[in-house]
This record gives sequence, C-alpha cells and structure tokens, in this order.
Amino acid sequence: MPTSTTVTAGLRALYEGAPATIETLALVSHRSPRLLGKLAARQGWGVAGIQAAGPPGAPVDHAALERRLTALADRLVRDLEAVSAEGEEAGSYDKARIDALSAMLRMVEKIGEITHGPERAKENQIKSDAEMAAALERINNRIVELATELAGQMVAGKHRAGAGA
Repeated sequence: MPTSTTVTAGLRALYEGAPATIETLALVSHRSPRLLGKLAARQGWGVAGIQAAGPPGAPVDHAALERRLTALADRLVRDLEAVSAEGEEAGSYDKARIDALSAMLRMVEKIGEITHGPERAKENQIKSDAEMAAALERINNRIVELATELAGQMVAGKHRAGAGA
C-alpha cells in the first residue's frame, strides 16, 4: 500500500502536468496498475489525457484531432519550460533534451499545418473566388461607364466612327 507521501507526490505530479500514466493513476487511486490498465483498455481511455485516434481508415474528427494536437503541444511546452528551469538552476542546459523537444514541437506544428491544409485551401479558394468576383464587377462597371461616355460622345457628334478616343 502506498504511503501518503508517495500519493501526495503522485497527485502533485499530475497537478503540475505530468502525463497521467496508468501507474500514477493507480498510485493515487489505490488501485492495482494491472486492473486499472484492463479497465482503461476495456473503456478505450485515451493516452495521457489525449483521446485516442480511431481505427485506421475511420473518418477523421478534425475537432478531436485539434484537441489532441493542442494537448500534445501543451505537454511539450511544459516539458521545455521544465528543462529550461532545470538549466537555469544548474547553470547549464541539456542541449539534447531541448533539441528533442524542439523537434517534437516542430512535428506537432507540421501535423497541424497538414491537417488544416484542406480546410485552409477551401477557405482560400472561397476568398479567392470572392476577390475575383469583386474585381470582375469593378471591371464590368468601368466598361459600362466607358461605354456610356462613348455613347454620349457619339450622340453629341464629338467622336467619329472608327477613330480613337
């Protein structure tokens, strides 16, 4: 049976953003890790507070994916802050850990860009279509203005047929 000190340490770790592993959850809930793992598998729990992805080939829930990427990025930023604080305290930084966390953050950012690609392309196309329609309307209005002006000049006899304006 865990002591109150270890339970408190587990609670603090969870509160401060540590991943909610089966072992930590079992410790703070006074349950067996094996049984808690079976319960998590049976109920389809996500990993460390992140909802698990569906089976391969299943439709992508973009809102759920966005939440997962946000949770992952938040966790990586917390880890990066912890590494930074440790480096300040020790007087030297763990370059390998910082590089690894930076690479992971870049991957999360890239995944976000890739998954938003179709949505952004559609939004950009709609915006482009609207801009094109507005430009064509301005051109059409100018053509009508010029034609009206030319017609007025022709009626007034100021413009000869076939001559430039």
